[in-house]
Amino acid sequence: MKYFLTALLTLATAFISLKAYADPNLFQCQVISDAYIGDSGTLDVLRDGPRMGQKFTVIKNTGELLGDVMDALKNPRVVSLGSGKNAYKVIWEQESADKKGAFVDYLSINASAKGKKKPFGFFSGSLLMTGFCE
Repeated sequence: MKYFLTALLTLATAFISLKAYADPNLFQCQVISDAYIGDSGTLDVLRDGPRMGQKFTVIKNTGELLGDVMDALKNPRVVSLGSGKNAYKVIWEQESADKKGAFVDYLSINASAKGKKKPFGFFSGSLLMTGFCE
């Protein structure tokens, strides 16, 4: 029993250590603000928006998103990997169903911001989400 508890404690410690490890190839992000541009042109902030507190992951080199915060976005294009004062930027362009228009989504992460938390903005049509990434 003693060996079992020791092994269990060792595994738990290893798991916690791995969870705290920040992968330099990923951004781990959390939504803290969810808003829409209203018909009057003003920003309508949702106090208890459905995405508040949700998390997602960005694979830096490809721009792929993992998580259920955004709709399935395909074919990301990394415009900037972020350096100096230039933010990390990804865009997605998708044709509309009737092929007479397009949808453009945009993610910007201020990777050069001081501190561990890097602010982000995600824009999709009239939707705006903000938060931080680590």
